[in-house]
Amino acid sequence: MDLLKSLTLALALCFAPPALQAAAQTQPSAALAHTELPQTVQRYADAWASRDAGAIASLHSADSVFHLVVEGSPVASGKAAVQAQFQKILSDNPGYASTVRSIFFGESLVVIEYDINMDPPHAFTLGSFRYVPTGRPYAIPAIDVIWFDAGLVTAKHTYLDTGVVRANSRSAKKIGNAQ
Repeated sequence: MDLLKSLTLALALCFAPPALQAAAQTQPSAALAHTELPQTVQRYADAWASRDAGAIASLHSADSVFHLVVEGSPVASGKAAVQAQFQKILSDNPGYASTVRSIFFGESLVVIEYDINMDPPHAFTLGSFRYVPTGRPYAIPAIDVIWFDAGLVTAKHTYLDTGVVRANSRSAKKIGNAQ
């Protein structure tokens, strides 16, 4: 997981969307003060702990993007699309909870390594696959790279170990037009 974390951080910093690269080069007053970032991240974590997709989305900018980086998962663009994606995640796993393992704070981004506690009550779709759960709870290793500006999330990329999802499912079937 350390290699995955290092690779994710390196990729996030090298391949940030052009708008984010431009934002990183703006005047310091436009960036979130480094001392405020931990409090901003805590508010965001509290919103996720509330399991309220509206509360989570309220901490995203109007043009925010969310990318669940798994095969076949589209990028959600705009606050409404982001909220819909978060609502699906929470509906598929109503007992959603996470355990943070490490946090790295950058100038205007944070990288969070954590485990998502899973106990889905029914089959669910994740990217190009439909999973049928075994009924046993498990944890998925995950890494979030989250960019902030003016106290709001402008982009969030979530990387999951889908091999853990497959290993903890009765079946995993590719769906749709996915190749």
